[in-house]
Formats: sequence, structure tokens, C-alpha cells
Amino acid sequence: MTRDREEKEHFSRGHSSGKASPRSGTRDKEENERFSRGHSSGSGKSSGNGGSGGKDKMAIRHRHSDGSGNDTSHRHHSDDRHRIRRTTRKGLRIFVGTANLSQAIPDEESLAAFLPNKGKAAYVLNSDVKSSSVVDGVSKKDFNQVDRHGKVEVLVLGFQECLESTVANGLSTAFGGLLSKKGSADVPAGNTSTKELDAMINAHVGDDYTLMMERLQADMLVYIYVRSDLASSASVTETHVQTSRSKGCIIASTLIVGGTKLSFICMQLKDKEQFVPRKNSTISAGKKATLDQKNATVEEFLLAGKDPSLSSHHIFVFGDLNYRVSPPSNTRGVTNTFEEEQFIARNMLTKKDWSSISESDELVQAMKNNDALSAFTTPFCKFHPTYKMQRASGIKYDYSSMPSYADRILVRSNQEGSRKVEAIVYEPIHQFSTSLHKPMRGLFFLPDRKIHFDPNNEPKAMIITFTHLKGKKLRPKEDILHSDINPYLQFCCDARCVKMSKSSKDRTETTYTTDRPTWPTQTIRYKVDLSSSKRHGDEIKDTLLHIKCMNEGIRGATVLGTAVIDLANVICKSVSKEEWQQREVETYFYRGGRQTGKLYYNIKVRWEENE
Repeated sequence: MTRDREEKEHFSRGHSSGKASPRSGTRDKEENERFSRGHSSGSGKSSGNGGSGGKDKMAIRHRHSDGSGNDTSHRHHSDDRHRIRRTTRKGLRIFVGTANLSQAIPDEESLAAFLPNKGKAAYVLNSDVKSSSVVDGVSKKDFNQVDRHGKVEVLVLGFQECLESTVANGLSTAFGGLLSKKGSADVPAGNTSTKELDAMINAHVGDDYTLMMERLQADMLVYIYVRSDLASSASVTETHVQTSRSKGCIIASTLIVGGTKLSFICMQLKDKEQFVPRKNSTISAGKKATLDQKNATVEEFLLAGKDPSLSSHHIFVFGDLNYRVSPPSNTRGVTNTFEEEQFIARNMLTKKDWSSISESDELVQAMKNNDALSAFTTPFCKFHPTYKMQRASGIKYDYSSMPSYADRILVRSNQEGSRKVEAIVYEPIHQFSTSLHKPMRGLFFLPDRKIHFDPNNEPKAMIITFTHLKGKKLRPKEDILHSDINPYLQFCCDARCVKMSKSSKDRTETTYTTDRPTWPTQTIRYKVDLSSSKRHGDEIKDTLLHIKCMNEGIRGATVLGTAVIDLANVICKSVSKEEWQQREVETYFYRGGRQTGKLYYNIKVRWEENE
């Protein structure tokens, strides 16, 4: 039997429900209960990925099999097949994977465990997926509605430390001058040190994908693949790279698929923990300094790349972010010694106390305190930390460093409602045996969104009016006092079908010396042209409106933050009504991946019908 046939039969068996039995109803009920228990948020009893055995598996049965792996649902259960088709949602399946290779080329077994073979969705979305891998909040129904057949539409891979240190340092030195002048260096892909890795990855991805981008920067490598049937409507519009020996590296690329902008930002942040003396009096100060530098570096990297977290519809940040688990001080308020931290870590891991580990996670705390990446979300980690491991399959820690979730994937959607990116599966690959890190991978789903107009009452335009604008808790740069803020709002939209009304200005008046500005009498009005082909949503379905909060200073205006409004979502809410409005709508200003204030406004939509 050939390998392809074996794989096909394996997944047919994985999705089969087996032979019918009198206990099938009871078994399905037990499975539903187990699914619910496995996905309770923050449960300290969730099973980790390090465990084995049937009770960690989630059985999701869609199809019937005759026991040999051959599908027989078309003979006996054709109505079930049609029901599945109706409930499967349309959209993009996006696979994002990140792996720190620790300067070692992975073996075939490790790479095969990490990558979906030939892009098959069934390698990630299958009946054997562990409950600890399914994202909290994803119900069994939600999981089943993501099509597991065929191949994922977008596949993105990021590798860190994929070169030997001598080669990486040589590349950084050779291109250092170019970096200082242009901010990026185009290091040719296919370098001799990456040819073996490149060949292995392309073999696993297969011929049904088009490579849209391959970028090597220092010792970081990023691939973006799109399924070949979508490649004609896809393009990579821009790529920003930046390298700093003391701070890390970033590769940020924007992929457009059918009008939707997807930004993929691969990062590796440097960590100087090994240089901090392990003395009780210096551990706390050293950790704070290291954490502050990482938070500042994230913001610096995003702003240097024109902040794609605001310009794109959906944004993914992934890589070795190097945020560590740092347990709080003991009951006497004294900072834990290194030995005490190791004891705490071993105790939490033994108990699989994921909630306590999350509370000590530097990234979770940075997002909660608005120090970094608060504009993003990341799934709750209900599995063993991915670093620092021994180079072996399974979970074998090197306790010279605190076990931590160093490798992460975060996501942000600037589109709202049914158009938000949904995290479905988020898991480490413990079979990966050649690195000090365990790779992370995620399967994300971006639902399609259609704007349906009444054919008997076709509108030709809509008027959107913003009133009662006000800001709160504006957060300036650290070198600007709150009393020195002179804010005003600047409105901008790049869509050709959205035009500023002739009676309206694109900005408000400036208010002085306040971080709580109000514009109670000013009105901003837009007209959206829905005529001809634009009316069917070909352009407006991905339209974003940006509201920039500007600070008018002596040396010119600077951006305090930007709020993003999904106009297509507004249209979806108001399309069936002649007039629609919302009061006191709250949203946030963001800058460099974190919140910089709040925006409140009233919005009113009025439709103009065809004559």
C-alpha cells in the first residue's frame, strides 16, 4: 500500500463514527460532556499535551466508515452528508507555525509532526485532537463547522535561530551598513546554511501551494504560502525587516487575499536573563529591566514598520517573544531566589496548574497592564511551557532556566462582528526533538462576510454621521506630560466608494491642555457610494475608517493613537433599516500594539434609495 493511500485511510478512520451500536447515544452524550469539561476556561485540571492515553482525546465524528477506512456515508447516510455541507462555514483557514530551531536543522520526524502534510487541514482538525489544544470558548459545534477536508488556504511559517551563530553574525555584520541606511536588508533566500531546511519544508508543503514570500533576515526565516487556486487573487504588497543585536529581529509582511489584508509579523526578542546575577537583591531589578526592554522593543518594531496592526484587516504576531514565567514574591514580600523559583515551577508543572502559571506569565501581565501588545489576544495556554527543553522528544525540561511560554502566536482583528479571526486550535509540538524549544502552531478561521441588500429596495448611497465625539485617558509618550496634550481628531478612509461630505471637514478643532477632550458640537459626515458593482460589497466589505488622535505641538503634530472602525460591519447592522443609530459607542486608540486612550461617539446611518 502506498504512503498516500495509507494517509487517506488513516484520516478516513480518524473521522469515522464506527459501527452503530445501541450505546451510540450514550457515547455521544459522554463525548459532549468531556468536550465541555476539557474547554472550561482556566481550569487547573485540564489535561496537558504531555500526557497520553484516550481520555485526553476529543472524538468528533462526522462520517461513517465500513471499518476498512472507506467512506460509506454516501450509501447509507446521504442526508447527513448534505447536513454537513450546510453547516460548514465558508472562509479562510490560516495555519501559523513558529519554531525556534536552536541552530539545528530538524529531522524528518520532528518536521513531520510540526507541519500539516501537503497542507491537509485534517492534520490539525481531526477527531484525535486533544482537548488541551482546542482554544477555550470553541464549542464542539464551532469546531465541526470549520471544514477539515481539503487543504488550508494560507500557510505561514516562521523559524528563529535557523542558522549557526557564526553564519548569523556574519550576515548581520555584512548587511549592517545597509540596515542603518534603509532599515532593511534583502538577504537572498536559499543561503547555503538554509538549503537543507528549505528543501525539507517545500517537500512537506507540496506542489499545491504557491510560495508568495520567503525571507531570510539574520538567523530568522519566514515563508508565506497560498493555495494555488487562490494565488491569482493574492499578493504580498510590502515587507519590513529590522535587526538589532541587542533587541532582536522582526520580519513583517502584508498579504492581500481577495481584497483582505493579512499582516504576519514574526519576531524574536532578545533576553538577557543569563547575564542577571542570581542574587536575591538583584534578581527583581534585573528582571524588570529585561522586561521593560522587551516591551519597548515590541512597540519600536511595530512603529518602525508603519504599524500594520492598524493598517491591515487582520494581524498575526508570532515567534520566540522570550517572555518568561516569573512567580510572585513569597508571602513575606521577599523576592524568590533562583532555587525557590525552580521549586515553584516543578510544583506547578506537576499539578498542571495552568491558571497559576498564566498569572505568572510576563506576556499575560504585560497585556493586562497595557505595557505591550494589549491590542492583541492570545489563547490561554493549557499545556506545558515550551522552553527550556532538552533536545529530545516529549517533555524533558532543562531547569537551568525557568520553564516558560517563550514561543507564542497572537492575533488582532480590525474587522468586527462575524468577520473576526477565530482561533480554533493552538498547541505545542512535543514530538519535536532537535531544539531547546517546542514549536507552536495554530489553526485560525476567517469567516466570509457577504452584505445582502433587498433586491426590491436597492439603496444607492448611505450617509454616516459621527457626533458627540470625546476622548478619555489619552496616553501620550513618556516624555510628554498629560497636561501638555493638545488633541484633535483626524478622519481618513482609503476606499474609493467612501467620500467626505462637502459640508464636513476631515478633522475636529484642537482642544488644549487636556487628556479628556470633547467635541460636542462638531459633526463628521461621510457618503458611501453603493451604486453599480460596489453596491454588492465588492469594495465596501473590507472598508476600514481610521480616526487618528493627533497632538498639536510646537514642532508639528504627532499621533497619539488610532481608532479603527469597520464600516462594513456598520452597513451589515443598518442595511435593513431606513435609519439606524447607536449612542455612546466605545472604542480604543492604539499605538505600537497597545492602548493609548478611549474614543466615544454617536453614529447615525441614513440610506438613500434608488430613484
